[in-house]
Amino acid sequence: MISHFSKAFTTLLLTVFFAFAWALFLFYTFPTLRPQNVEWAQVSRDLVLCLAAFLLFAIAAYLPVRRAVAVKLTTGFGLHFLGVWQGLLNRLIQPSGGLFQAIDLVLAPLGLLITALGLYHLGQSYRINRLILGSYQKIERDLATVDQLTQLYNRRYFFATCGPLVEHTPQGDQPVVVGLRVLNVTELNHRLGLQAGDDVLVRVGKAIRRYLRHGQIAARMGGRRFAVFMPDASVKEAERFAEELSHRLNHVLLKDEHGKEVSVSLELNYQIAAAEPGETLESLSQRTGSPLEESETPRGL
Repeated sequence: MISHFSKAFTTLLLTVFFAFAWALFLFYTFPTLRPQNVEWAQVSRDLVLCLAAFLLFAIAAYLPVRRAVAVKLTTGFGLHFLGVWQGLLNRLIQPSGGLFQAIDLVLAPLGLLITALGLYHLGQSYRINRLILGSYQKIERDLATVDQLTQLYNRRYFFATCGPLVEHTPQGDQPVVVGLRVLNVTELNHRLGLQAGDDVLVRVGKAIRRYLRHGQIAARMGGRRFAVFMPDASVKEAERFAEELSHRLNHVLLKDEHGKEVSVSLELNYQIAAAEPGETLESLSQRTGSPLEESETPRGL
């Protein structure tokens, strides 16, 4: 199979061969102008334009882009080069009729039009690729920082992000951490099936996200444990948050192994700790039952 490099080289070589063969044909067929009748300044300008057009043509031929875009760009720049080349030849010969003038006037604009179309499609491809790349990067970032079951942050992100916030708390502020634990997950697993445990954690994650305020960070710390970091809330506000959350989870509908909906009450235990001066997030979390050393428990247990 012919490589992209070989195709580009062959295209350039054939175009150059055609351009010089066409020039020889014109010089052989039509009389050339006398040197004193040639506008050398304009010839020099056209020669520079020819070199620039051919350089763009060569770049387009070797661009590592999709085939459809490469064909448009190569065709457009190639036609533009041939149009400028014809304009240069028209200044050195005395062609009869307006055919050769028309070639100059048609090829160059047509080439630019096709090039513009190719550049437009190239821009579209670039934006699509950026969107795809951005989506992949977001997925990768989410997999590294977000618990996929509850859609809350994971323990690693919680300590990496909230730790510096505790250590550099502004004077007068007292960060608060709320530790949450669902007590009856195992009971619900035995009663409704193993899927019930996952459903419970999903419901808890949704409820926590519902009551979070701007700037607060919630994470699943492992198994049935959760933590909420409140950088600018009081203990009273944290208690109200936990009570509202417990009330919301007091009656939820879960499906049993047969798909039947059952109303259950989730037993939510919570502990609240306010940071003391000089305290770290690790010790603060220890006081709420969300220690850094806790190993990940299989979900739903």
